[in-house]
Amino acid sequence: MRAEQLPCSADTPAAHLPRGPVPNGSLTGGLLDRLRRFGDSGSVADHRGPRMSGAEFATIVHRAAAGLSRRGLHPNDVVAVLAPVCTARLVSVYTAMAVGCVALPLELTSDIDTLIRVLVDTEARMLLTTGELAPLAVELADRSRVRQVVSFGGAPETTPFAELLRPAPRSSGYDPAQRCLFDSGLLDYTAVSGAPPRTVRRPHRELVEHFRVLDARLRLSRGDTVVLESGMSEFDRCVLASVALWNGASVLSMGGAGPAGAVPRPPRAVEPPLSPTGLPSA
Repeated sequence: MRAEQLPCSADTPAAHLPRGPVPNGSLTGGLLDRLRRFGDSGSVADHRGPRMSGAEFATIVHRAAAGLSRRGLHPNDVVAVLAPVCTARLVSVYTAMAVGCVALPLELTSDIDTLIRVLVDTEARMLLTTGELAPLAVELADRSRVRQVVSFGGAPETTPFAELLRPAPRSSGYDPAQRCLFDSGLLDYTAVSGAPPRTVRRPHRELVEHFRVLDARLRLSRGDTVVLESGMSEFDRCVLASVALWNGASVLSMGGAGPAGAVPRPPRAVEPPLSPTGLPSA
């Protein structure tokens, strides 16, 4: 787990965002409002990809969660994620939890039989993936109970992730504040030789407890950057990135996302509650 201090100009806002309540309902619950209130800061990037601001990242998660809700996902449904350690993986995991679902990040080191068994045993309904892994994701869906594959690359037989970011109708019914009524979380699994994979559910309360520990230990500020690496556990990566963004710090993923793993920006014309200043074009 790495946190690095970067130069911070005296003309920038105060280094530390006010210490306050922890995320509510999911690891990004309240993040967008917090960054708006205290000034957008921090960024999210892959080591070989584009960079987006913390508020832009939070907006994408918010909009994508609304998109999943419109597509019929319900709290406690399992949403699988097939991606390397990159921004697309982080967006996918946070989006699933933001809509009240349970995120199931799949390990690229697992063999296909293990991946299929995990998807079947957890009754995953949707799979989010990067473009280069879309063919494998479609095969996994065909051999499990997954009903839909969403791809950041817009690959054949998948739904483009960008469709989730379309402005929601006023009557969409999605309210992220209501997601705190449900126990979103994270599913870990371990392959066991000669036996079914062993899954462990990390509920939101456990994620929040880890958030508090890391927040107190690291004391991150606007000038800091945390590095997400493949050797870390998903549990640590997820919570560490949330702690960083919550405190205005930056997140850098070192898992090697290619161009097809790029996260699309929302359309520039968005509803006022989501983007008072507008977002940069893709």
